[in-house]
Amino acid sequence: MQHLDRTVLAAAIGQLVSELYGGSGDDERAAALAARLQPLLDTYLSEVQPIRSAEVTLLLADIRGFTALTQALPPAHMATLLNRFFTRMCTVIARNGGVVDKFLGDAILALFGAPQRRPDDVPRALACAVEMQQELTAMNRTAAARGEPSVYAGIAVTTGPVMLGSFGSAVHREYTVVGDAVNLVSRIESFSLRGQVLLSEGARAAAGAAVETGRVNEVRVKGMAGPVVLHELLAVTQPRRLVLPRVETRRSPRIGVDLAALFHRVAAKRILPGGFPGQVHDLGYEGMGAVLPVDLPKFAEVAIALAAEAPPGSAVPAGLYSDGRTGESIVFARVLRTRATDAGYRTSLEFTTVDTPGHRRLKLLVDDALWRR
Repeated sequence: MQHLDRTVLAAAIGQLVSELYGGSGDDERAAALAARLQPLLDTYLSEVQPIRSAEVTLLLADIRGFTALTQALPPAHMATLLNRFFTRMCTVIARNGGVVDKFLGDAILALFGAPQRRPDDVPRALACAVEMQQELTAMNRTAAARGEPSVYAGIAVTTGPVMLGSFGSAVHREYTVVGDAVNLVSRIESFSLRGQVLLSEGARAAAGAAVETGRVNEVRVKGMAGPVVLHELLAVTQPRRLVLPRVETRRSPRIGVDLAALFHRVAAKRILPGGFPGQVHDLGYEGMGAVLPVDLPKFAEVAIALAAEAPPGSAVPAGLYSDGRTGESIVFARVLRTRATDAGYRTSLEFTTVDTPGHRRLKLLVDDALWRR
């Protein structure tokens, strides 16, 4: 919620007064009026909006695949697309009684409960999140008819204590919020897929019977004392029923990686000798993509053993390998599809074992990378 530049505002008011009460000395009167307005505006912006503690519900919506869009579209076309997104999202936010705090590149942060808290802040925020995804679905239908690219967003909602008020100086001041809840909503948003809305544990508890939720993801990351629990929003039931449109076929986020690996074929539930190297290029909770030197048939079973340890906080964790000492870290997968490339066979794999020590280590890598974004 950025304050307008007080110099521009004062000049505009002076110009309006001159137009209404024209005559000689217009410039002098406008300048005198601006001089009188400046301290009044400073006082209003500094003192009428004191910094205070507040309980606020925050909604963060971020465009998915924005970098790819900017690379594929001319800058002018990209600007038009982004303005269209902001215009329609801001309309939905205002309709649900929210306030736009700021634009963050291709993301938009909205507040419910600021400047004044209301008892239905959480239900209104969740209804807003669903309506935003519905609005994007309608916008994309229109765009497809015009031959234009679709825009998808991931949304996060949390509720919690913040410091609310005017931050800054006489040079620049913003009415905004700061605090752990602001950081948390940004972290949660990193885990959301296209068309998805994720809720923090606090937002889910505050919503009560007003929502229907689906999968639960426990995120464990370095520096956090316990797990961060994320709930997938499926529908809101109050004040009216709104169902989230299904957009993404994937069931988990993915990260780009560059991991050396050794794979072993599996037959009759036995790991066969003679592993072959590969390079893992993306990783998720339920599968990975790798470039392999061999063309594996569809549904072929493979075993992958993890290195004993990955360096903590490493952007590129230690390679995956199989040496007989790391049996507890083995993960099993099946081939879904392959495609020949100059570098080898680009292979998509689906994990066939979950919640094993090896699988939990992979999930931890994904969680930690997403949390640091």
